Amino acid sequence: MRLYLAVTAWQSWSVLKRHLTVYLRNWHTAALPPILEPVILLLVFGVGLGSSIPDFDWKGRNVSYLSYLAPGILAYTAFMTAFFQALFAAYIRMHYQKTWEGQLTTQVRLEHVVWGEALWAAALGLAYCVIVFFVIAAFTLSGWLALHWQGLAIILPLLFLAGVAFAALGLLFTAIVPTIDHMNIPFYLIIMPLGFASNTYFPLESDNLLAQAWLLINPLHHTAEGIRLLLLSNQLSYHLPAAVVLFGLMILILLPVDLRLLRRRVLGEA
Repeated sequence: MRLYLAVTAWQSWSVLKRHLTVYLRNWHTAALPPILEPVILLLVFGVGLGSSIPDFDWKGRNVSYLSYLAPGILAYTAFMTAFFQALFAAYIRMHYQKTWEGQLTTQVRLEHVVWGEALWAAALGLAYCVIVFFVIAAFTLSGWLALHWQGLAIILPLLFLAGVAFAALGLLFTAIVPTIDHMNIPFYLIIMPLGFASNTYFPLESDNLLAQAWLLINPLHHTAEGIRLLLLSNQLSYHLPAAVVLFGLMILILLPVDLRLLRRRVLGEA
């Protein structure tokens, strides 16, 4: 229980504040990729490839590929940003920069470091999603997209919660990978199956029971579909509470495991 209460502690938010301070020193360089990536993806896939794909039926609604893709990029951005921040960036701070070691000599405990990393990854993922929102809004103003924006009050908290959950997953691998060279393993084991088999870039419709079971337990699938229904149809769906439940389970289950494994790795405790 102490681990979950640590999210409210000032030490956890101090860790987040430290990462934000460092980030803001090079914000103009760090913000360039999240600005360019959605523009490139929307132009190359949505406009370029989409010009060769006729409008298709999605949940009884005729949509263009660009309209289908845009909400999926939002969900994918939250997933990728949080996961990689909690994997690569956190590993570098832990192993090479010894940032964690310095923090643990203060009033900060390891559970605060874990929560600070998760909160920072989620906050950065949300910030990048906001950038993507502005890019999508520009496409909307240009007449290439027709989206409903009333659901933003639901989408933004959902994306933050998604960031915390995927950060908890990333920290699991930070705790167990032997070296930074082994981080290609979670990329192929986690990122590719979750990211591409989740209705983010293309619809997955199958009568296969295994495929349906995978989509049922895939939180990124529910996030992408729930956001897509809100933006395209202004419609609430079961995907939103399903995503919240799955993210909650990920946080409740993974964070204690992360803490135990990181205690062993960072503090040498059995």
